[in-house]
Amino acid sequence: MRRPLIILLLCLVGGWSRFAAGFESFPVSDIKVEGLQRISEGTVFNYLPVEIGDRITESRTQQIISALYKTGFFKDVVLLRDTDTLIVKVQERPSIASITVTGNKELGSEELQEGLKKAGLVEGRILDASLLDRIKQDLQRQYFVRGYYAVEI
Repeated sequence: MRRPLIILLLCLVGGWSRFAAGFESFPVSDIKVEGLQRISEGTVFNYLPVEIGDRITESRTQQIISALYKTGFFKDVVLLRDTDTLIVKVQERPSIASITVTGNKELGSEELQEGLKKAGLVEGRILDASLLDRIKQDLQRQYFVRGYYAVEI
């Protein structure tokens, strides 16, 4: 039974981790992507800075992981090796399934929905937690200015 060799590289947002002491470069004969749910393989291959025939080195793995994180699509990226096949295992960031506004009386629902859309909070897009937090703070300020001090967003 053939056992896959693993390039010990697990990246967390913002950086990459360590290699095993005996890392060996290898020529890529095939590339497989695992873990995709909404994003197509073609999209990943468009951002992937490696092609079949290229040689994978320690610095090349840094480039691959950095390129995939920069897309904003993934919260985790792991590179694995099975003989000369590069396996790119990803975990997608969550996307916005729906946006529901309830209980708002001071701000009009249509006006509020349009403001969210202009800010980039749209169904189907990748969730950006920092954007969501900024919108929440802005809404709280708007209600505060109007005299609503105990509003929950």
